[in-house]
Amino acid sequence: MNFDEQCYLRDPYKVDFSARVREIEPAGDGLWAVFLDGTFFYPESGGQPDDRGTLGGKPVAGVSESEKGVRHLVGGELQAGSEVEGHIDWTRRFDHMQQHSGQHVLSRAFLEGFTLKTVSFHLGEEICTIDLEGNTPDEARLNAAEARANEIIFKNIPVSSRIVGADELGSSGALRSRLPEGVDRARIVEIGGFDASTCCGTHVRATGEIGSIKILGAERVRGNTRVEFVCGGRAARDYAAKHKVVSAVAALFTTDWREIPRVVGKLGEEGRELRRKNEELGRELAGFRAAGLSRATASAGGFDVVKRAFDEGDASSLRETVTKIREMGGKIVLFGVARPNPALIFACSSGIPLNVGEILKSCAAIIGARGGGGKDFAQGGGGDGSRIAEALDAAEARIKEALG
Repeated sequence: MNFDEQCYLRDPYKVDFSARVREIEPAGDGLWAVFLDGTFFYPESGGQPDDRGTLGGKPVAGVSESEKGVRHLVGGELQAGSEVEGHIDWTRRFDHMQQHSGQHVLSRAFLEGFTLKTVSFHLGEEICTIDLEGNTPDEARLNAAEARANEIIFKNIPVSSRIVGADELGSSGALRSRLPEGVDRARIVEIGGFDASTCCGTHVRATGEIGSIKILGAERVRGNTRVEFVCGGRAARDYAAKHKVVSAVAALFTTDWREIPRVVGKLGEEGRELRRKNEELGRELAGFRAAGLSRATASAGGFDVVKRAFDEGDASSLRETVTKIREMGGKIVLFGVARPNPALIFACSSGIPLNVGEILKSCAAIIGARGGGGKDFAQGGGGDGSRIAEALDAAEARIKEALG
């Protein structure tokens, strides 16, 4: 790692600079890989995305680390040996600085308060995550870690960095153990008196610039706990979006936003009570309908056959009616619905030697329906509703043949 080339480590606030192009090579798709003698563009690494901007007035589409140094993917050819002006997208850069510095604070808060070590970090386009090693913290611990992190932010503690040799880190210290094999120098980012860790990301000057930290949630992922969070501008936008939704809901119910949990809870209870009453009324209605529809249309083997073809109807509501009719005893029920969703519902009372499931399967083929069931109840749906009467007639014929 060439710390001299990586100027962004010394001054992450510098967004306009001049540099010499030391090498250039084609990268395909109209892009060129450009290497500078020094750069303020941050390359994607350590869970932090890269910077964007322009080099020599041409757009920078990506920045990464390579054996040759920091590799800038530029949308146009530059001249090797020439002096170029670089400009970095400050909005993107500062957002990443807030998120990454906030991650250091939050990770230390979990380690300090609950000995939960951060094993990975990801800075996404909308949210950030850290994976914690150990048991999943409950809501109280999440809230406590968030409160501690924001306490550190509000103290506006200075954030600094320095390059040290491996010998300065100690041969067995926690920081030394994080160095990859063969690395003899490291950059330490320190939040005065609170945290120190090896890191090559871009950071704010003091914790106050982080703004605030908000934990969005936590879940178990591959044996660790993944904590989602946002900092600074992202936290402000998250609050604004949620405030807008909460205010709209409060206005809908003409109440104060603080009353929303109580109002929604009450609505939930009322909804459950209405569903219960609706189910009772549905069963009662099914009983009335069954009484009116139970008249036999034919007989087979001494049992009443109740065959009905409905031009329109709802199969789910007819199920309860069919059940009521079969419970009257001595009934074979053949119901069909043509529209809007073709359906067949067959049933028979207990003790009748039939398998209506098998009968339905064979007759459902007439209309192209699919379905099945047991010996005393079966249902199918789909197909050509105009042939419902034909399917019911075929079922009646099979029943008469089976019962003699």
